[in-house]
Amino acid sequence: MYQGPYSFGPVQWSDFISVHDTLSETANNGFITKLKFINNRDVSFDGTIKYSIADRNSKELYTQAKQVKLEPQKGYKFEVAFNNYVPVNENIFKVGYQITENNSAASVRSERLYLADKQLKIEVAGEPKPVVENKIKDLFTSIPFQNQQQHGYLGSRMTRNLEERLLKIDEPRTLDGYLQQPGHHPWAGEHIGKYLETACNVWKYTGDKRLKTQMDRMMYELVNSQLQDGYLGTYIPAEYWTSWDVWSHKYNLYGLLAYYKSTGYKPALDACKRMGDLLCTTFGNKQGQRDLILAGTHLGMAATSVLDPMVELYKYTGEKKYLDFCYYILDAWEQHNGPKIISALLATGKVTKVGNGKAYEMLSNFVGLTNLYRVTGNEKLLKPMLIAWKDIVTNRLYISGTTSSHEYFQEDAILPAGSNDNMGEGCVTTTWIQFNQQLLAITGDLKFLEQIEKSVYNHLLGAENPETGCVSYYTPLMDQKPYTCYITCCQSSVPRGIAMVPYFTFGNIKNVPTVMMYEPASYKEELTTLDKKIVNLSLQVESGFPENGNVTITVTTSQNAIFPIALRVPAWCRSFTASVEGKLYPGTVNSCLIVDRLWKSGDKIKVRFEIPVQILDGGKSYPGQIAFQRGPQVLAFDNTLNTEFLKKYPFELGPEFRVDDLQSERDTKSLPEQWIGNQVYAAKVTCLNNKVAKQSMILVPFADAGQTGGAIKVWLPQYITR
Repeated sequence: MYQGPYSFGPVQWSDFISVHDTLSETANNGFITKLKFINNRDVSFDGTIKYSIADRNSKELYTQAKQVKLEPQKGYKFEVAFNNYVPVNENIFKVGYQITENNSAASVRSERLYLADKQLKIEVAGEPKPVVENKIKDLFTSIPFQNQQQHGYLGSRMTRNLEERLLKIDEPRTLDGYLQQPGHHPWAGEHIGKYLETACNVWKYTGDKRLKTQMDRMMYELVNSQLQDGYLGTYIPAEYWTSWDVWSHKYNLYGLLAYYKSTGYKPALDACKRMGDLLCTTFGNKQGQRDLILAGTHLGMAATSVLDPMVELYKYTGEKKYLDFCYYILDAWEQHNGPKIISALLATGKVTKVGNGKAYEMLSNFVGLTNLYRVTGNEKLLKPMLIAWKDIVTNRLYISGTTSSHEYFQEDAILPAGSNDNMGEGCVTTTWIQFNQQLLAITGDLKFLEQIEKSVYNHLLGAENPETGCVSYYTPLMDQKPYTCYITCCQSSVPRGIAMVPYFTFGNIKNVPTVMMYEPASYKEELTTLDKKIVNLSLQVESGFPENGNVTITVTTSQNAIFPIALRVPAWCRSFTASVEGKLYPGTVNSCLIVDRLWKSGDKIKVRFEIPVQILDGGKSYPGQIAFQRGPQVLAFDNTLNTEFLKKYPFELGPEFRVDDLQSERDTKSLPEQWIGNQVYAAKVTCLNNKVAKQSMILVPFADAGQTGGAIKVWLPQYITR
């Protein structure tokens, strides 16, 4: 386990005696500090502790000295408690102590930031608008998160994300590297930024007061841990700008910008500007500046992925130096030691030829470059991104909407999916969704939404256990999902992806309000008609999706008006129709069906579509095997739901099945009592290698499978009769 950078010096008492400190809350925001000494050798120790409390500007407020004496006995313990301190005006402090051996002057010093007021509340000033508008006008815009509510399957999973993941986050572990450097792991600094961005999106959607208090507190601690020069990392000075230091600053920019955009709290933006200024001063092509490529791993792609939040910082400040820094990053890519992100894509058309092929970091750079195109309108920036997207979709995308094995893009159509293949890193899934989000905004093209939908309904939701909120770092299609609850990069990224879902459910494509997904939901939007009427529009969606394609949308308007409402016709559906007051509107797959008419309150749009089951081929990695996909959802065989089936047949590779039509099981008795989710499908199966009677094989959505610890299979050794 990484314990931070090491330095070597003469052997002293601290090599044999361990010290543990705790800060405990008392009444009126007071606190008591305790130190616990443990003798790990048969050595004696006499020393002096100087304890101090200072304000955020290092002005000393309180000091106390105490003596410590340890007997020369292994395992001997000694505890010291300092006086209770009750704040007067301040709410955040630097609490430190120095322990000095009396007969040698050898000493150890520790200092940490401490927030006394745990119920700190930040007032919301409003959502600020960007200072710089995008030159490329978005052809798709989502409605504000607070203007929608999801009531179905997606809504339930978003609620679990809030209750089981965000509200149960390990706050001390998320912030410890900032409150007391160094961090406990090289990339420990990324977690607080990811959390803040996630929490802001979830709070905007839910308005949850518990979450607001939590994110206020954690934001405040982060901002107040920033050094005067703008540094906001978890490394000691000797290790600045090594390893994952720029990467952590990237996520702090993301998190604090998200907080500023959500609340208008200016100190969060000021902290971002200080970080941005430090990055601009530290890295560049001028004499005395550092090479950004050398400041991060994977041929610099980790460090250069700071591009995206730096674009956002430019948008919300208008300060050109941040835009100049973005162009410096593009130059750095093409250096002799750079990843050649643009030139390699233009020359080869393959993401495997970019840098070292590391998927997460590369996709993070793609997100930034696409965002830079939006703000600058430089057409040269978009072409390589469309090339990259096409290559991933055509050659490197799993049927569950993720990519990468062992964290790298693999060769064409090589998509191993076992537990030892480290497929579908959660960070990759979320960043792939972000990349498609950028392209959807630019083009309004539904093919990007199709990829987002595939990822959300399969690999994204499948990576978070709905029962516990624990997350699978890699989420295999074959074998157990290895859920864990401790903090890793993916445990921070997957909830971040789930919190993005409201971006994609309803919005405006080319200024036409468009229903993008068909789960039960409610939406509110204000629009201006061609005859200049301002209409407040509300849509109430009643639906059986994803179980069935029966949808009723009730329209409420502030006044009768003529305007269009668009309905997305998914690529996976069949026989899509909409009807209003008896008039039938047929839809064409992978397009929008536009109903343009005089709308009045109480109008109902009745939507019907079939959700066919597709049989997918296993390709190079799983030849002779198939998978089932129903609508956007990939289905999986879960061992715990098929115990009777497995008694008859162990389901090993080799023997073949004949499978009758897949049927929806309306009776969910096949599911355990604690199971989260209602979808279950049954198929009658006959083994062709022996004469056992037909058995019922149970399948569930991949996103639900494995939640009780069972091994799963998406690719099945079967012979299908049609």
